[in-house]
Amino acid sequence: MAKNGQAKVLSNDELSAVLDEIEHHRYPAKNALIIQISFKLGLRAQEMALLRIREVAALSDEFARGYKIKDVLVLPKSFTKGARAMAAVGNKTNERTSVRFTVAEFDRLVAQIVKDARRHKTLTAADYYPPMKKSGGLTRELPLADSALLEAISRYLDERMALKKPLRPNDPLLLSQKGGFYSPNTLQDHMATMLREWSGIDRASSHSGRRTLATNLLHDQGEHLKTVQKVLGHKSAATTTIYQDVTEQEVRTVLKKAGKNYDS
Repeated sequence: MAKNGQAKVLSNDELSAVLDEIEHHRYPAKNALIIQISFKLGLRAQEMALLRIREVAALSDEFARGYKIKDVLVLPKSFTKGARAMAAVGNKTNERTSVRFTVAEFDRLVAQIVKDARRHKTLTAADYYPPMKKSGGLTRELPLADSALLEAISRYLDERMALKKPLRPNDPLLLSQKGGFYSPNTLQDHMATMLREWSGIDRASSHSGRRTLATNLLHDQGEHLKTVQKVLGHKSAATTTIYQDVTEQEVRTVLKKAGKNYDS
């Protein structure tokens, strides 16, 4: 597998080809969402593997579709690179020994439990735990604004809802074939399979989405370095400058011009 810094940056045409190819394989709704999250939000494979439904949607019978997509995905510190996140993978997603609420949070919680009980909803304590707060990494707030990403989220959640199995906020957003959380390594391999084996894109890896997004923001859109740093969740802007390297397309253009000069 290509190293992170060597992962291929995909063009818009290549990304479209990947999404088209996915439709010819099993689980297209889930796989399209994986690619959309990677290329539109720039999440690392580890971060994607840990996503729960609660990160992207609120669940309630009050909503026409049974859920409402959130305006912002808040990625907890515990999910980011370098944090002790692996304990959250598998069946022990939210194993904890204590919880902490503010008075206002507790009042809202009690009101929600009363409302759910009146609707005869099955009450599970873990569904009402506040988000875990751990040290390490950086909390990232990523607006869910891209139309293709929103469509992919809706498509996959609609598919999950159609199975008539109750969804819970702490359920994995991306279900592995075993029905639980992906391990980061398994998700990395699966993404490489979609990009390289299915779509035939050499040097593409699970890091291609993150690198493509960063390259587009810095080179194509000319966004400020600090903005891109915040999107990627880098503690230091020096790390973000890695993506300021000359792109493959820029090198291709320069060499093409040089060839024409030789001919003149």
